Amino acid sequence: MNGLAVIKNNAREGREEPVTQSEFASLMERLGPVGPDEAAHSLCIAVSGGGDSMALALLARRWRRNVLALVVDHALRPESAEEAALTCQRLAALDIPSRQLTLGPLKPGGMQQRAREARFEILEAACVEAGGSVLLVAHHEADQEETLWMRQERGSGARGLCGMAARTVRGRITLLRPLLGIRPERLRETLRQAGVVWCEDPSNQNRRFRRVEVRQDLTDDERREMHDIRRQACAEQQDTEQRLAAHVASCVAWQPEGWLKLTTDALLSSLGDELLGRLIRLVGGQDYVPERQAVSALRQAGTGSLGRTCLAPLRGREAGWMLYREARNLEEKISARHGQCWDGRWRYIGPDRPDAVIAALGPHRREGRGIPACVLPALPALWAGDELLAVPEGVRGLPPGLPRVAFVWDGGAPLTGERDWSG
Repeated sequence: MNGLAVIKNNAREGREEPVTQSEFASLMERLGPVGPDEAAHSLCIAVSGGGDSMALALLARRWRRNVLALVVDHALRPESAEEAALTCQRLAALDIPSRQLTLGPLKPGGMQQRAREARFEILEAACVEAGGSVLLVAHHEADQEETLWMRQERGSGARGLCGMAARTVRGRITLLRPLLGIRPERLRETLRQAGVVWCEDPSNQNRRFRRVEVRQDLTDDERREMHDIRRQACAEQQDTEQRLAAHVASCVAWQPEGWLKLTTDALLSSLGDELLGRLIRLVGGQDYVPERQAVSALRQAGTGSLGRTCLAPLRGREAGWMLYREARNLEEKISARHGQCWDGRWRYIGPDRPDAVIAALGPHRREGRGIPACVLPALPALWAGDELLAVPEGVRGLPPGLPRVAFVWDGGAPLTGERDWSG
């Protein structure tokens, strides 16, 4: 297998109780509805071939008839395609249909982060294509403990110390982590008793990676401490969410071109940093809120850029601020196919246009004063070479004679209500 050591079902790591079918059904029931068990709406599962995801696939298939395993070939090693194909064969032996997905070339720099982003994008697209809206992932209790320890090391606040959510909406799908309360040893015992083999990636033992160090070095007492920290953080965050929702309703006005108006009170309250961080994530089309120190510095300055957005005072007679997507780093060009998401913010829902690409509108003469001119360059548009073909429906400030096409805002997670913070 050139890089993966196969763990046979007769290998022993200590005696643990397997996860039963009824136990897994109870775990899924706690996460809420996942839609009908129909072939047209398969329950999708992210499967790497390792013990955790193979156990999740096995348990999901016992629980539900219509499932689909999505196996990603990262294409980072020559043998990765063969390994993904082998995982699909093993799934087929368990009567679990699968689909092998291959990542395209990644841009240089921040390889791990880019690979994670690309992996989610391809999983999301495959899930939607299969008619699904839910994706199961196999993070377990030890993963949660290690994540919390690393976030604590980085000085995360209550939001970060709530850990991974069991249920969260991301993009067009809902991510479910039903195994967050299950020890990994139990998952492997589940596979052994079912006679299922799996693979272990040698990088999981490489102490060059900080997570591996944490995994190997955390004591039982430290792991228990992480659960106490998480419960306290969740209680604190739940209170923050309630207050933040009321603050957003009174101080933030969404604009159809993907920018915001903020009242003079919006950033002056004790929730100013929390609010601004989430607004930056939304308007910038990002997966994560920027570092707290950077958000605080921007709020205190009252003007500047962060996380692909710009904060500036409202112009004219209006008091307050505006937050909009900055006109830099907008080089992305993608084919104009129905369902494509551009710049992490806008989803094209018009017909396929083989003659066109989706790219930034760029500098364009504003017509009227309905919106600030600085908002226009970051809007999506359809282009054929240097020819502007169409702009989004409902956008103000552009000549009415321009052809219009259908885009909808799809900027990721909501400002509040993103997950259950009850712990």
